[in-house]
Amino acid sequence: EAKAFFLLLPMLNNEEWTSELNISAIAVGAVHAAFDMHDRVDILDATSKEQQLMVLSGDHFSGNHYRLLSSIPDFRLITAMSEMIGYINETKTDLLMEASDGVESLIDSMISIESGCIVEFQKRYGFTSYSKITETALGLIWFFRKLMKDPEVEQVWSGNRIKKADVEDAISVLTSRLKKQLAEAGFLTPFLRQEIHRFAAPLLGRPI
Repeated sequence: EAKAFFLLLPMLNNEEWTSELNISAIAVGAVHAAFDMHDRVDILDATSKEQQLMVLSGDHFSGNHYRLLSSIPDFRLITAMSEMIGYINETKTDLLMEASDGVESLIDSMISIESGCIVEFQKRYGFTSYSKITETALGLIWFFRKLMKDPEVEQVWSGNRIKKADVEDAISVLTSRLKKQLAEAGFLTPFLRQEIHRFAAPLLGRPI
């Protein structure tokens, strides 16, 4: 829900939104759905019917992603998406194999994983004014979920040596960053700023 919101944020903020933009946005949503499905696969035992269906679902969404992009076709976006997908997979692998190298490095890695494809979409279509807020908010949401031990987050990252203190520090850094960014985001409607507040503090009831 949060990723769909930030992906469509320019449209919700009354930016011009063409049919090409719509197809590209759906393609980006499909690749995030693919990431989500593949993240749920047990890398040690993917033999059950449920696990096999998750693999197939992830592959299905990946196929939809590339089919939609090739129907436009926007080669710059296709190239940018392919490179970002590779970078996200490398970043995930590095984090799963090794402890994070400090809070700032951890923040940068999780921001790339959570928002990289959306930001590439924003860059391609001239919506870069939304990118910093998107990165900060989606990163902050992930760290909140990690702190709350969200089952979907724990399934992927439980074996990683991410320290609770680093998660708390990241939340503090990103909360301050988002406050500043929203204060300077005069281009956003008041309703959307309120919705970003809502997304950025899930379950905790903490005002930012």
